[in-house]
Amino acid sequence: MNHKLICLSFFLLISQLSFAQDKTKYKIWNPANDTLNVLEGQGWPKKVKDYYDRLPAKAEGIVRSDVWNLSKNNAGVNLRFRTNSDEIIVKYAVKGSLQMPHMPATGVSGVDLYAKDRDGNWLWSAGSFSFGDTITYRFRNLEQVNNPDREYTLYLPLYNSLKWMEIRVPGEKSFTPLPLHQEKPIVVYGTSIAQGACATRPGLAWTSILQRKLDQPVINLGFSGNGRLEKELIALLTEIDAKLYVLDCLPNLTGITSDDLMARIEASVLQLQNKRPGVPILLTEHDGYTDELISPKRKADYNNPNITLNDAFKQLKAKGIKNIYLLTKNEIGQDIESMVDGVHPNDMGMMNYANAYQKIIKEIFNQPECNVSTAKPITQYRELPGYDWEKDIMRY
Repeated sequence: MNHKLICLSFFLLISQLSFAQDKTKYKIWNPANDTLNVLEGQGWPKKVKDYYDRLPAKAEGIVRSDVWNLSKNNAGVNLRFRTNSDEIIVKYAVKGSLQMPHMPATGVSGVDLYAKDRDGNWLWSAGSFSFGDTITYRFRNLEQVNNPDREYTLYLPLYNSLKWMEIRVPGEKSFTPLPLHQEKPIVVYGTSIAQGACATRPGLAWTSILQRKLDQPVINLGFSGNGRLEKELIALLTEIDAKLYVLDCLPNLTGITSDDLMARIEASVLQLQNKRPGVPILLTEHDGYTDELISPKRKADYNNPNITLNDAFKQLKAKGIKNIYLLTKNEIGQDIESMVDGVHPNDMGMMNYANAYQKIIKEIFNQPECNVSTAKPITQYRELPGYDWEKDIMRY
């Protein structure tokens, strides 16, 4: 009997020693502690209150509290790094609820990992995840065949705010954070649809898809229920040296008069072009409600703002405003299968958005008049007959 106990004890000891020897030691990287500027999709690097915020610290008290609170969500913010590891672990904590009734935890609070192969093609990694006080994503079996040092992009939660984050790889593997892209970004100001509702994961928000399709930095300034073409937000947008401004706010402007909407559209365009002359501006129609065939009132709810947007677009063009463009509902192409609740796109609807934006943005960038270096401030249009620039600004 004693002999059996001794053998069992010896076996347990050997097992524990073997486990201790096999336990992997990890390198741990906390982006917030890095001196390198690594947050892609953030318009005001080093000027934020909390590390992962989307608006600068000075915006608190300038924008409405609802907008400020939503700016704490990390939609569109992403990190790039290079590693030869076949295992990547991401641990973090968030401040808000993990999920919503119409949007899963993987989209609200999850992260999403993409990579590039040697030819520049995008790859996606399926991580195993657990949600709790600490959220953990484990990406394993990341084979490095013919690509010993791969570039990764990690998208952060769409509808939640990080408290902290750590990225881990085995200690013997390489890990190098990558600095920001130097290209000027596309800046998107919009609603919950732009923020990412209701994508199943962060990489499937249309702004994230567009970023990958164009291989171009995109700044997501979508604010759920609060994309209202407010002059305080437009003033902040002018601080970003953008390649293109996208104004996609009509889904949050269906409850105002056509006169008010007209004034907001015109003033927003003038405000942007006065501060950033020549930078193209893309105005986007309401993409509609997919229950319009069974509820005709819904069609009028989105159609009237679209008519006003088209009228404003024509008036601005008639006043001599250049470098403004229009993306229509038909070009976006939603249908009864592409939305979760008749309002917010599902993953197929997000792809419809991204495809439509990709097509028109490529056309815009190929236009000969898209030349910021030769553009003049919008004040030049004060000389146009019958055009009262100051009155247009004051109407808003």
